[in-house]
Amino acid sequence: MTDYLETTVAPSAIERAMAIFEQFKERDHAELVQARKALTNHIFGQVAAGQANEERLVVTGLTRLKSLERMTEAGKP
Repeated sequence: MTDYLETTVAPSAIERAMAIFEQFKERDHAELVQARKALTNHIFGQVAAGQANEERLVVTGLTRLKSLERMTEAGKP
């Protein structure tokens, strides 16, 4: 089951979340690369913790990206 989650569910959730994230606003390539890296780490962490629902992985991934975006914006003068 873990192999299926890691090879199918997690990558699919990452792609879905990135497609939605890219629609929020225009971002440069570097921002998207950083977002994908953070999202990948987050989703695979959720899978390792036992989360198997793809929709929940997408939602928690988007929530994580938005949180990181807010933290980054708060740090700018």
